[in-house]
Amino acid sequence: MSAWLWRQPDTLGWEQKTYMAELVPEKPKRSALNQLTRLLLRKYNSGVRPVQNWTKPTTVYIDLIIQSVLDVIWNDEFLVWDPEEFDGITEISLSSDAIWVPDVIISEFVDVGKSPVIPYVYVNCSGTVKNYKPIQVVSACHLEIYAFPFDKQNCTLTFRSWLHSVNEVDLALWRPAEEITNDTREFMNDGEWELLSVPSHYWTLNLENRDYAQIQFNVLIRRRPLLYVVSLLIPSIFFMVVDVTSFYLPPNSGTRITFKTSILLGYTVIRVNLMDEIPATAIKTPLIGAFFAVCMALLVLSLAMSIFVVKLLHYSEKEVKEMSISACLLDKYGSMDQSFIESAFTSMKTLDDMEQSGVKKLGNNTGRFANATLVRLNEFLSAGYKKGVRPVRDWRQSTTVAIDLMVYAILNVDEKNQVLTTYVWYRQQWIDEFLAWDPEEFDNVKQISIPTANIWVPDILINEFVDVGKSPEIPYVYVGHTGLVRNYKPIQVVTACSLNIYNFPYDVQKCSLTFQSWLHTTKDINITLMRTPEEVMNDKSVFMNQGEWELLHVLSTYKEFSIDNDDYYAEMKFHVVIRRRPLFYTVNLLLPSVFLMVMDIVGFYLPPDSGERVSFKITLLLGYSVFLIIVSDTLPATAIGTPLIGVYFVVCMALLVISLTESVLIVRLVHKQDLQSRVPQWVKHLVLEKATVLLCIRNKKVCSILSQGSDLPLYKENNMNTVHCNHHSCEGSRDSGRNLGLGLSTRDSASPVMDGILREITTIRQFLEKKDESREIAKEWLQVGYVLDVLLFRVYLLTVLAYSITLGTLWSVWQNV
Repeated sequence: MSAWLWRQPDTLGWEQKTYMAELVPEKPKRSALNQLTRLLLRKYNSGVRPVQNWTKPTTVYIDLIIQSVLDVIWNDEFLVWDPEEFDGITEISLSSDAIWVPDVIISEFVDVGKSPVIPYVYVNCSGTVKNYKPIQVVSACHLEIYAFPFDKQNCTLTFRSWLHSVNEVDLALWRPAEEITNDTREFMNDGEWELLSVPSHYWTLNLENRDYAQIQFNVLIRRRPLLYVVSLLIPSIFFMVVDVTSFYLPPNSGTRITFKTSILLGYTVIRVNLMDEIPATAIKTPLIGAFFAVCMALLVLSLAMSIFVVKLLHYSEKEVKEMSISACLLDKYGSMDQSFIESAFTSMKTLDDMEQSGVKKLGNNTGRFANATLVRLNEFLSAGYKKGVRPVRDWRQSTTVAIDLMVYAILNVDEKNQVLTTYVWYRQQWIDEFLAWDPEEFDNVKQISIPTANIWVPDILINEFVDVGKSPEIPYVYVGHTGLVRNYKPIQVVTACSLNIYNFPYDVQKCSLTFQSWLHTTKDINITLMRTPEEVMNDKSVFMNQGEWELLHVLSTYKEFSIDNDDYYAEMKFHVVIRRRPLFYTVNLLLPSVFLMVMDIVGFYLPPDSGERVSFKITLLLGYSVFLIIVSDTLPATAIGTPLIGVYFVVCMALLVISLTESVLIVRLVHKQDLQSRVPQWVKHLVLEKATVLLCIRNKKVCSILSQGSDLPLYKENNMNTVHCNHHSCEGSRDSGRNLGLGLSTRDSASPVMDGILREITTIRQFLEKKDESREIAKEWLQVGYVLDVLLFRVYLLTVLAYSITLGTLWSVWQNV
């Protein structure tokens, strides 16, 4: 509307023109802040280290406050000005993308944390750049969990320039070391961990005859143990106290066995449920884990002692009296073998080597880029450079890329999806013929760091790559005066790998990382190793060796292949061979299963004619079923096969079922004998004659002794009034009764009273004969039942031993591969 008004000035009056002119805003003058920003960034090259003299290092000051806040400060000689020329401005905020930023990273970095983006930095008139930002650090740490939950941890955060040596980028502390050590004001102190101190020290690392400056912060933290004491230790102690109290139950009652079996079952369920609460490590088990294992072993021992006591008390009264002293001593003092293991505390040493330094204020430099050799060299190299063209003068000559690989950590092994996640230090170098210069023309500068985005980089990638890893960005590469380009960077690799878990947890995995140029053939790009294959294979210098996986070696092979028999491609394959540490799974999976199987074997010592054996084995089978359901999530799952330990669990459960079935059959055999017919002759021959010789049961009186001491209801009924009556005495009484009846009948055969007595005596004689026959049948079946029980027990024991020895041998061989 205003443009139309100004095109037709004649149609408006003077007052309207004045009013509309006031509505149009006046173009603002360039502010001092705007002028200063344009001046500082004019001809500024963010890819060049900001020093006038290239031999002078850039000192980067670092500060750390655990919440976590990182302060990084350095001096940029190209960002200086006179405040009087810019309306007194002494400090300005600039975009961090527009200026040079040091490539300072954390050496222990393994994953990208979720941190807010801070796009600006403060720049002082003297050239001091302040880069303050909060960061979430995901880093590797050597954790000592032996004293869990009373442990202290010492985790390091090592800051260093990934590319630049100490001659180019040096590091220093922004605040005094003592002040950083005791600064906990920003720490959120309401969680599981308590911050003790943050000591720091400066040191240099020598790699390939080059010194790199490093500042290491030791974050000392201590765990608050109250939660774990309440949820782990106290329930376990309660179970042990209840088990000790159970020794006051009468030893000859079935209540004690049932009580102790229930305690063992409950402790097994709690033990497996709390397995996720205990930190898992492959090198050593926490002391609290050993405490739980010993407690479970003591419960098993306590139950076994009670079973043996019940077995001893099941003999005849005479034998019990003879063994009363030993049985009572065993029952009375058996519980004194219970012991508890105290947790231990670990102590850590802190580092107190401190250095104190300050920021040196540089004077104003009006020339800015006047004597900047690195700027001139960068402009010389950038002039006419085409980063999209392979850097060779003769197109027939191939570019040889030398690569190297060092495994830093094994982050994750996903058996279900067949994916391996590793963190590696990758290095590659090649000759760029367009990035060469004469050092004498540039103040004897022999190498320079420039942004990776400004030069040609080979398209080498990993064939097995399946996902984008979270890796820190290294924006610079080193370029030597001969054109040698060195590109060093840490990368998180997520690759596909064929994982064989049949030998779990004693498995060894071999995963390959294949590096090749995706597009270029060997005529354009060839690949070679920076080091010898032997050096690559045995290099474990940077590997974090505290996790579940152990690095055995890294094999490397070179191969050329062709897809269409015309163009050939070069590839370098690294075979990463790792082995799982099985200690955690042995303690938490195998030992509980072994304990339950041992108790099943001990359960055979319970008398077969008592009902306690069946209830005992049913409880064990129920407990093992719950155990398998809980540990199913711990076993690795694949669609191809099941690990051998899974087969082991299934077979153990099948053995428990067979054991229970055998006990049910034996109990059925030795009960209700009065309803059965006589033992067949072939059964007597095979069981009571051949089997006793085979089982070394030479004296058959053992069976009769066992039958005398049994608590069958049949014998209780028969012995209520005639406990000491034997077979011959009963026959004598029947003969005397027969003679008495005949005498009375000859004296007075007409007496009806005597006829009634005779009929009664005849009925008693027939009843006693029937009972005697039933007793003989019961005795025979009882002997058969005991012999079969011993036979089946020994067969079961041999089966379990053979199965255990076979698996133990296989796992031992796999462990030593």
